[in-house]
Amino acid sequence: MDPNMYGMLIYDKEIPEIAFYTHLNLKHILENDTLPMYPSSDNMTVDDLYKDAVIRYETRQAVKADFKDEIPEITFATESIELNFNEDVKPEVLEDLVPRFIDRLNQSYETLNTGYQFRLLVKTASHPDGFVIIPLDMEDSKRIQNPMFLSEKAEGFESLKTMVLEHIHAKLKGPYPYFKTNENSKIYMDKSTLSRGAWIQYLEDKRIVNNGNGKWKNPQTGIYVVYFDLDTKFIYRGELLTDENDTTSYSEELKQIISTIEAEGIRTK
Repeated sequence: MDPNMYGMLIYDKEIPEIAFYTHLNLKHILENDTLPMYPSSDNMTVDDLYKDAVIRYETRQAVKADFKDEIPEITFATESIELNFNEDVKPEVLEDLVPRFIDRLNQSYETLNTGYQFRLLVKTASHPDGFVIIPLDMEDSKRIQNPMFLSEKAEGFESLKTMVLEHIHAKLKGPYPYFKTNENSKIYMDKSTLSRGAWIQYLEDKRIVNNGNGKWKNPQTGIYVVYFDLDTKFIYRGELLTDENDTTSYSEELKQIISTIEAEGIRTK
């Protein structure tokens, strides 16, 4: 560890949104303003990074201007891009707008790609802190949309969570007493309604004990799915999706989940 090396956030005092993260060797910077940890071919300086931040800020402002009549407030946060509608949004509006917004981001991909903002967070009047999350993957130097999930900041989330877990525990008690829920879950939302959802809950097998002796075995073997309505807090039904999840790959697991909930009417694409 170099005691002179610091990671830091540098920002414009007049326009705090003009900001960038970097590292500085305080001893080196007094003698030469290049950043020694960057490749010599880049020859990056603090001034270079600042100019890049200005261009990024101006591009973000242009994106906001392009959607000012449709999205009242757009915030480029550290890990997400927040779309605040300040009113409740209809499914068909969101379905039309989100692809166009992503296309606009892709028009300035090189400038806006900070390596951090991998999701959109939609906020509405009923869910002012966050309603649905739309993860963004990167493919061929452009962002692509993934299925939307319910945000844990949504109004009524904790009561929904309690209701769903109680339902799962009751259903497991008889036929599957060896299963217990863990902290891992995914809550897919139906694009057609923005109310129906599928709570994907991962289960651990209590019979599997890893005590350090022998080969470690994955105890997360089960997946249970509960179909619910967010607006009415009504549970349609639930089912054990698999008790052999530890034997499948992530891609196989995802394919199984999507095909199952799509068949139930939860539209993800």
